Formats: sequence, C-alpha cells, structure tokens
Amino acid sequence: MLSEKIALTRLGVYADRKQLGTARELLHIEEKALERKVKQQATETEFKEYVNEYFHEALFEYLDVYSNDKNYLFSQILTIDPNIPDVLDACVKRATTATQLDTLISKVTFLTRDILKMVNNPPFRAENSNKAHVDKIGLAVRYIGVDNVRFALLSYIGKNWLPHSTEPYNDFKEKFWQYSIATANCARTLAKYYKIDESVAFLLGLLHGIGMSMSLRLYLRAFDTVRVIQMKALTKANRKDIVKLVDTLTLDNSFVSEALRRFTPTVSHHVIERLGLKFAPILPTMEELRENVPFKQSSPMTRLLKQSQTFVQYKMLQKSRLIELDDAKVFLTQANINNDIITILNKVDLLKIDIRPQE
Repeated sequence: MLSEKIALTRLGVYADRKQLGTARELLHIEEKALERKVKQQATETEFKEYVNEYFHEALFEYLDVYSNDKNYLFSQILTIDPNIPDVLDACVKRATTATQLDTLISKVTFLTRDILKMVNNPPFRAENSNKAHVDKIGLAVRYIGVDNVRFALLSYIGKNWLPHSTEPYNDFKEKFWQYSIATANCARTLAKYYKIDESVAFLLGLLHGIGMSMSLRLYLRAFDTVRVIQMKALTKANRKDIVKLVDTLTLDNSFVSEALRRFTPTVSHHVIERLGLKFAPILPTMEELRENVPFKQSSPMTRLLKQSQTFVQYKMLQKSRLIELDDAKVFLTQANINNDIITILNKVDLLKIDIRPQE
C-alpha cells in the first residue's frame, strides 16, 4: 500500500550493494584506519538503530492512546458529516424512495455535486446533447433510478473520505482506493452466494479498511509531535548526544507498516461504531476483524469479506510481481478460496463502479 518500491526493498530486490573504493592495494596503515572507521560506523549505526527503536516505542504508546481517542479521531483525522449515516442507511434500506434520497442528498454538498455531475455526463447524457442540464437532485435520482444510484452514493462517500495527502507515501491514496473499491465489488458479487444483501456487502467491502488510511495519517501527524516531546525530555535529562540523533530520524517504512497492521482494525471498528447504522449490520464483522477471529469461526458476513479482501490483495500482489504461485495458493487457501470462487471473482471488473442493478 505504501509503494511497490518499499515492498521490493523489504524483499531485498533493491538491497544496497557494497562497492570497491579503490582498485590499488591498501597500505597496512590504511587498512588499519579503514578497519577502525568501519567499526566506528557500525557502532554508530547500531546506536542509531537503538535510538530509533526507543523512539518508536514512545511513538507507538502515543498511537495506542490516540487510536482509541474517538474525539480526536473524528475531529482531527476524519470529520463525518452528521447526515452521512442516514444516507448510508438509505442506500441499503430496500424500501427507500426517490423522495427520501432527494431530501438526504440535498443536505450533503459533495453528494449533490457528484450526483448532478454524474447525471449530466455520459452515459446518462450524450456528449453533444442540447437538452437542459439537470439541476435538481430529485429529478436526477428519478432519472438514474433508486437502485442504480445506491452504489454511486456509497462510492462517492468512500472516495470523499480519502486523505488529501499522505506525503511522502504518494502512491498510498490511489492504491488504497483501488483496494477499497475492488473489495467492495468482489463482496457485492459474492453476496448472493452468502444470501446477503448486495448493497450491505458492497458497503462493508468499501469501508472495512477505512482505519488504514486513518492510521497512516495518525502516524504521520504523531511522528514530529512525539519527536519534539522526546527531544525536550532528553534535553532536560542532559542527553544531548541522543537529542541530536532523534532530530535526524526519518520515517521508517518498517514501523509505518507495523502501525498500519496494528491499528487499522481498531480504528476501522471505531468508524463503523460511530456511524451507528440501523440497516447495515456490519459492526459484528468489524468486531471479528478487530479480534482476529479465524476464518472457520467467523460469521458468514465476515467470511464474505475475508474472501473478497484476500482475492483483491492477491491480485494487487500479482500485478506488482510480489507473490509467487506457491505462496499464492497458500494465501488464498487461508480464506477458503477455491477454484470456483476464483472463477467467479476473475469475472469481476475490480475498479469499475457498476451503478446498474445486478440480477
């Protein structure tokens, strides 16, 4: 998710190679000086690694607190429009009418903009059409159709919650959206086999990983905050040698990955709990993900999600050439994905937002 280059580096593909410094033979005195320099550099590197681990212990303690601070999460990391839960419920409620959607969408600026943009562009409007543009939400919903518009609304909400910036991990935003919409599409496809409502399955697939983007933002914000706190404490303790090292620390990809792995399930659960959805029973699945319940002990809804996300992860790894065939078989088997399921999901257009009702 952070970047393909980081993944390849961790696999050793981009490992640094030592190069010869000179072609001539070194004099004995030069050899001794070089040996001392290498030892000194090794000692300094080991000490910096120790300081980095010490710093990240403090950083993760900070993240432990703020990943469970709901006031902070929903005021500083993700602001949820108070009308959004009602829109989400309306999208999964079978008896929702065009009038109800008109009222709800009109309260949310970005949804109003996106729905009108959709209805006024192909395939709903010919490129050279002379017809007047639709400027009323109610008319737009009726023209598109209630069943058609549900999935568009859900995807617009998911996309609106993407972080504005995750610098220096500039690939994350696009990869995370691809992962989210692909998982949603797979969950929607598998829904009928699990006898689960397809809009509920789509919503679960779309939002189950929201904590990943939030955890990354948490980490990036916390890094400098905790560094300043640590530098002040070390200065007070008269450890200027460590203060200088802490000041030179940069983002560590391994620790960032660990933060995403550790905090995503908890933060995602907080989001779904915060929404308080009435017609989308997905909170129990978020609890099972948080508690890391094994596949065989999971509920049908959780199994559907695990198969969807595992298949999408496999396809992303395969595309980046980060998984071998033997590893892929083991990976897919963990989610009980057999050839029949692979055949079904291989037909899914992972990144297309299909707003047509499926049979």
